[in-house]
Amino acid sequence: MNITRKNQIIFYAFSFLIGFYLANGTTVLFEQALNFSYSQIFTLGAVYMLMFILFNVPAGALADIIGRKKTLIVGSFLLVAAALTTGISNNFVQVFFSFFIWSCGFSFIIGADQALLYDATKDDTDYAKGWGKASFFALIGTAAAGIIGPILYSQYFRYPYIFSSLPFFAAAVVIMFFKEERKERTFSWQNYKTKTITGVKYALKNRHVLWATGILALTFGAMYTFTNSYQPYLTGVGFSVKAFSIILPVMFTIQAAGGAIAGKLYEKIGDMKIFVLAVIGIALSLIALGELNLKISLVFLFLFNFLLGIINPITSTYTNRYISGDLRATIVSVQMMMSTIAAALMLFLFGFLTDKVGLHYLLIILGAMVFVGGVTLLMFKPKE
Repeated sequence: MNITRKNQIIFYAFSFLIGFYLANGTTVLFEQALNFSYSQIFTLGAVYMLMFILFNVPAGALADIIGRKKTLIVGSFLLVAAALTTGISNNFVQVFFSFFIWSCGFSFIIGADQALLYDATKDDTDYAKGWGKASFFALIGTAAAGIIGPILYSQYFRYPYIFSSLPFFAAAVVIMFFKEERKERTFSWQNYKTKTITGVKYALKNRHVLWATGILALTFGAMYTFTNSYQPYLTGVGFSVKAFSIILPVMFTIQAAGGAIAGKLYEKIGDMKIFVLAVIGIALSLIALGELNLKISLVFLFLFNFLLGIINPITSTYTNRYISGDLRATIVSVQMMMSTIAAALMLFLFGFLTDKVGLHYLLIILGAMVFVGGVTLLMFKPKE
């Protein structure tokens, strides 16, 4: 086995373990068990997104200086601490402060993982396939967590968070064996400051990166808003919590399948057709979910996740095409920071609206926003 193949296997294993987040499918239920209102749940989710602003760009710049692998190791250990801290929390304030550790841990991983893989592949098509497969394995991990998490929750509502620390610890150990080929760089605060400022300026000036940021903000905002909604949505249309052990694995496996074919679609039809089909399909799926109050709406939930699985690797590929290697993690982190701001604004808005208009109307409004925003972005896509 050559080193490239070894790196691929290690990276896919790391992706699986980070995706094997046992509490992912019961987060809202955990908060409801602590007697959080819908308003508190959405507000906490929105503030959690804003927490990333503190860590996204500094973590990305650090990854570009000390190495992406080291940053991924630190991020994984932070997730171990986050899982345990949330798991033993008893009230809103404690959960709130534990979320700072979550946002710091994920910030160390988001951006650094894409940069590590792109530098290892050095080719758009290979990266699209590689990131699609990494997304596939991450979502397979999430699907497996979707089976085990609800079972653990039914035993004791704290177990999914507490036991999530185990795969995160394993991820830190696994990624240590990845061979990162890069020049050694000595850390200095001046270099760190320069790297951060340069990366932010580039991300805000490059029209291709800005456009991809708009697509990412739209899809990530819709995804994260719906992540805070689908658990009560499913129970509202008649599914039991036990049924989540079947629904969630299927949902994440379908999203993983979208990621798995994304690279091949990119190679055959290019990114523009994928962006058009995915953005419009996501918008219409959300509207259909809002219109229907029947179990058959599960079809549109699966379609929504399938399209997310396709568009995420393509957006990442499009972005990385226009980024220089020494700033890659910083710029991707800036992009994620702007996306989290958009997600936070959506959550603040819908947290206010949900208790007043209901969850189904929220999904219709969300779908309409994605449709209008998506069509506008597609009309003004920069020329190559």
